[in-house]
Amino acid sequence: MELKGKSIVMEARHKAVVREIEFPEVTEDSIVVKTTFSGVSLGTDMSLYEEQAFPSSNLSYPLVPSYEEVGEVIYVGKNAPWKNGSEPFKVGDRVMANEVRYFPGLCAAWGGSAAYAVKNPKTAPFPADEVVKIPDNVSYEEAVVAYLGSVALKGVKMVGVNPGETVMVVGCGCVGLSALQLAKIFGAGKVIAADINANRLEYARKYTDHVILLSGDDGDAVRQCNGGELADVVIECSGNPDAVSPLADYVRPGGRVHLQGQYRSPITIVEYQRWNCSDLRISCSIATDAGCKGEVLKYISEGKFDAKLWDEIVPYTQAPETYAKIKADRYKYLKFLFKWED
Repeated sequence: MELKGKSIVMEARHKAVVREIEFPEVTEDSIVVKTTFSGVSLGTDMSLYEEQAFPSSNLSYPLVPSYEEVGEVIYVGKNAPWKNGSEPFKVGDRVMANEVRYFPGLCAAWGGSAAYAVKNPKTAPFPADEVVKIPDNVSYEEAVVAYLGSVALKGVKMVGVNPGETVMVVGCGCVGLSALQLAKIFGAGKVIAADINANRLEYARKYTDHVILLSGDDGDAVRQCNGGELADVVIECSGNPDAVSPLADYVRPGGRVHLQGQYRSPITIVEYQRWNCSDLRISCSIATDAGCKGEVLKYISEGKFDAKLWDEIVPYTQAPETYAKIKADRYKYLKFLFKWED
């Protein structure tokens, strides 16, 4: 089977177009998904648009952006490696497709904003590249957001959240808002949201016990809303390298710091003795793990996780102006979804 169809393609810095492309060959070990929605990550996708993700990577223009992709299965090869539990996928299943790591003639920068996802061991070679069925009571739109929820889940599991602990999340984009909710699911006694942007904190208010607009002397602000104590766990989700060094002021001695963001320039920890003498444990993670997408979908299905974390849904044909709109006022927004229709 040969496929051709439309895709969003970033051809150069600040230049996104919609055009027809050739898709990977469909083989007997492939599952093909017809895209219904894809998402714009205001972190990763906008760094591609700005050409900030390129240093020390194998990325290059022209590329197909986005790892947030859901749709309907239209083909299942007899040797396709993924299953829905113990059962094979079938035509008509609603699924999270996500990463596609190969396109003929294009850089597959995760390849989600395209009319089809061709998933096979060549295009999706890693365990976390799995195809995952969407529960009947979860919408496509919520399932798009579930990907960044699964990224946050990997981080929350890595740093560890124990019952009753105070967890502070710095950076209230989709990953941060997901981390706040997951910390509660894992038993946190109190969650604190912090950001340098007041608009982002407005998004966070429904998921947190306290909000802090970061401005200096923020350790005192943490103590004021936590009974005089610092946080047990701090999860940094902003992706801002300058946000990392102050984290030691927010976490108690013997506490844990997790770096969840995509940092596009070097991180400098100023006065390292502050960190060293506090016996802090530092961890970091990127992307998601096998099983995390399905776990977040389960939380959504059970009503434990709110995935309605988007501002607007627009036709995929409006991608060029949408990226430009986000660039003009990035922190005004949380997420845009592209709807794919013929």
